[in-house]
Amino acid sequence: MKSSRARRFAKALIEIAREDKAHAEYGRELRTALAIFKGTPELYKALLNPMYRIEERLSIMELVSGSLKLSPHVAKFLNVLVQTRNIRILEEVSSAYSRLEDELSGRLRVILESPDALDNSLLEEIKKKLSASTGKEIAVSYRNNPALIGGLVIKIDNTILDGSLKTQLQLMKEKILEGVV
Repeated sequence: MKSSRARRFAKALIEIAREDKAHAEYGRELRTALAIFKGTPELYKALLNPMYRIEERLSIMELVSGSLKLSPHVAKFLNVLVQTRNIRILEEVSSAYSRLEDELSGRLRVILESPDALDNSLLEEIKKKLSASTGKEIAVSYRNNPALIGGLVIKIDNTILDGSLKTQLQLMKEKILEGVV
């Protein structure tokens, strides 16, 4: 239920951002606000604490918005989250907004795992091939995973392309145990 609510909030903000032609700016501001709340959990708790009147919580939010120099729409959006006590799902809202922002920008986020560090030329080649096959700009996040032994694992949204040696050995083991080899 939280994720659908977060997605609704993110869709509302992205629609406003689309009208203002500022979806990237609003996304940066939303992620900055989230980083501030993660970095100062006391502030986050104060905004959720019913012991404080809503006016006090909104004035705290206005101070934060002013110090971060947030655009009026993002500041108002955060105020709505405080008023409805949905500030607790800000991380989910930010994540959903980022996905919508990527769709709007024609960007696809890819997670690439390998057991050893990959050189930049290989990463660029992988990006080019993925971009050619998907027709979208590719943003790669790299993770070192020594458990893979060899090969690569590429995660694109809900799709996993697993070419790791670990998986190949596991599949071979299963076939041997079945007596199919």
